[in-house]
Amino acid sequence: MFWSAGPLAGKPNKDPSAAGGGDPPALSQASPQQAAQMNPECRPIPVDGGGEGGEEGAGSRRPAVVLSPEQRFQDRQILLDFADQVVIPAYEQLVADTQALSQAIQAFVQDPNAQTLQAARQAWSVARITWEESEAFAFGPAAYLGLDADLDEWPLNEVEVLEVLNSGDPLTPETVAELESGQKGFRAVAFLLFGVDNNKSLQDFTERDREYLAALGPVLADTAAKLLKSWTEGVQGLPAFREEWVKAGEGSKSYLTLQAAAEEIAQGILGMLDELGKVKIGEAFAQQNPFLLESRFAHHSLPEFQANVRSVQYAYLGGFRDRKGRGLSQFVRDINPNLDSQIQSELQAAAAALQGIPAPIEKSLCDANARGSITAAMEKIEDAFDSFAQEVVPLLQ
Repeated sequence: MFWSAGPLAGKPNKDPSAAGGGDPPALSQASPQQAAQMNPECRPIPVDGGGEGGEEGAGSRRPAVVLSPEQRFQDRQILLDFADQVVIPAYEQLVADTQALSQAIQAFVQDPNAQTLQAARQAWSVARITWEESEAFAFGPAAYLGLDADLDEWPLNEVEVLEVLNSGDPLTPETVAELESGQKGFRAVAFLLFGVDNNKSLQDFTERDREYLAALGPVLADTAAKLLKSWTEGVQGLPAFREEWVKAGEGSKSYLTLQAAAEEIAQGILGMLDELGKVKIGEAFAQQNPFLLESRFAHHSLPEFQANVRSVQYAYLGGFRDRKGRGLSQFVRDINPNLDSQIQSELQAAAAALQGIPAPIEKSLCDANARGSITAAMEKIEDAFDSFAQEVVPLLQ
């Protein structure tokens, strides 16, 4: 068996409005001002659950770019560093953090008190940030094996989780592993740990809640471990995806050219920026519906949005957190230093604009005083998307 991945073959868009059901068309198409009038209390309006996946960037106007043969992408070290300094370190950290989360959950289940509950919630937050810092490169095994969905299906359909709680079925890691994606993963854990609006008290936890949590923790950690192994060793009879990746243009069945692999990185960046501005923030803001915010259970959406921008920066620069490698930034810099500086500056501006949104966004989303800062953040993200789509991607084609 071999990987059939390839550039531009990401997962479905995580647009909540495309999941079936949801808000009436008039509300979904309204401006924030109109939506505020239709939904004056900024009430969470439920939508049906939807799938999760790596994303493709939206279409964009791309000027013709003609590079000499010497300028065309041929830097294999960038691909090596992307695997070894970005993806694999991120997944190694995710494995460590999800294991710590599972252990913290077990400690809470065994001794439910304010301290163990807070520790479990903090461990969830730490692991969650690590995952969101990896979303710009959720292609390959994350997409094709459904691991992204098992970790992070969004939006969560609470009814499906409640069905598990109310079913009376045995809840063990083995039985939970067989559940639908929307009934396990980060968001199911958050729903059980934090409640529907970050308001679950220690007394609100039932024995069944704790039983479900105890089974969810190991499943989440095992899924993260499988994601790492898919890159480093191979899973389900497939070879290590790293080997397919680094052999781009030299025997890889997934990437027939070096340019194809480089464009995969670029499309991951585009998809992350597009989803962040237009879906993760844009859908909730346009509809004035906190339900559509990514981590509304924990009031944790804004830190995750900031982590998404860092994910893009890691992918572009070639290093996860304190790792250093050669990234697409070096390729762009060699051709057009000013363009590289512009891309980096626009990403920094997007990060700064997100920091200007009053936290938590679950509370400020419908605040007229926060409207300007939310709009500014979306505009800065769109600026970065446009520049990358129109000026960087053509260099790789």
